[in-house]
Order: sequence, then C-alpha cells, then structure tokens
Amino acid sequence: MNPIFLTPPPPFSFIPFPPPSPSSVPPPPLYCPPPPHFLPTISAGIHWNKPPPGFVKLNTDASYKYNCQRSSIAGVCRDEDGIWMFGFSSRVQSGSSFEAELMAVREALKLAWDKGLRRVILESDSESVVNRIRNQTIRQPKNQMEEIILECQGYGSRAWSCFIQHTRREGNFAADALTKKLASESFDLHVWNHPPESLSLILLADMIGMEVPRHGALDKNQIAQLKVLKRELLARNLHWY
Repeated sequence: MNPIFLTPPPPFSFIPFPPPSPSSVPPPPLYCPPPPHFLPTISAGIHWNKPPPGFVKLNTDASYKYNCQRSSIAGVCRDEDGIWMFGFSSRVQSGSSFEAELMAVREALKLAWDKGLRRVILESDSESVVNRIRNQTIRQPKNQMEEIILECQGYGSRAWSCFIQHTRREGNFAADALTKKLASESFDLHVWNHPPESLSLILLADMIGMEVPRHGALDKNQIAQLKVLKRELLARNLHWY
C-alpha cells in the first residue's frame, strides 16, 4: 500500500481516515479481552476511538515547561481492541511546546517502525504539528524543528501504512496522563511494556468510549462507574490493558 507521505518534493499526500481494511487477518491476541457484550458502550461526545481491525493506534503528547525549556513527551500504543501494546515517556530539551510535540511524534514513529508495526494510525492533539508534517515541503532544514519534521516525513517513504491525524485533547487523555508519569528525571527514553496502574481507569474509559472533560479529569460519577466495572473485570480475570 502507498504510505501516507511522499518524500518532498512534491508535497505530501494524505489518505483520509479510515484506512482501507487489511488484506490479511492478524494473529489471535495472547490476552483475553472482555467480550463485547460485557462492556457498556457509551460513545457520547468526544472520546478516544479504537483503530480499525488490523491497525494499531499511537497517541502522542508533550508537556512543555516555559521557565526551564524542559519538556516531557509520551506516547501510548493500543490495538484494535483498545488493549495496551506499549507506551513511552522521556524528558527532552525543547525550545517550545511545538517542538516538544514534534519530538513525541518522531519518537512514536521510530518505536512503531522498530517494533515491526506496519499498520499504524498516529494521533496528536497538536493540529499545527500534524499540518506541518503533512504539508510542509523542506529541501534544506534551517533549524532543529525542520530537521525533526523532515525526519518524521522520511518515515512515510518506508514500506508501511502509516496515517497521521489530529485528535481533540479529549481523545488524547491517556498520552497526556503519561507525560506526567515519568520513570525518572533522566533524559533516557523509558518504554512501558505494561501501563502504570494510575492509567487503568483512563484506559478503561477509552475502551468503553466514555467522554473525558476537556480539562482532562474524570468526574466523581465517572470514576465511581469505572471502579465498579474494573472490579467486575478483575473478578472475571478479564483484561482491558
């Protein structure tokens, strides 16, 4: 299949969501996800959406601190059932929130490729970052940001189906939460093979399509509902992350 990007020039073309259905059936998962009839379906308002069958979804985010030019970046990768595949987080040096968001996208693309994923939807809640990667033509980078953009675009010329798109902040809650959950204060990249426990309710909310308020915090009623559902899933040895 043609990748989402073409090496400039000419400018990139973009294949709109949803991607075409995969031609091959993926192998069965090694986990036991909850059966569809067990989980309630809410799907009201803006929320995270599962990728189509055969695809994974990578959500990225960054948190920028203006007073020290230090940022944290993070990403969350989930499969078509909404089950955690991996995550990453790291501290980085960046001159702006835009640059930090770019660095998060670059790291996500690199990890996805290195892990052998070939059907990927990448989402960022930075519309300007998505637009620059998809549309900007760079022949000779003039600064670090343009170098990162060019590097992100370079992944598009590889042999995979990689789709990049913008999502609202409400649909990026898990990645946002992971930017605040760093494994250490070092600048080393940390890959989360298993999600931190603090993300369990967020991941469950995403799986059932629960709307997350724009300020990024579940209300008391939502938390109570999710805790009840979490206990029921654990009692039946069903996994959602």
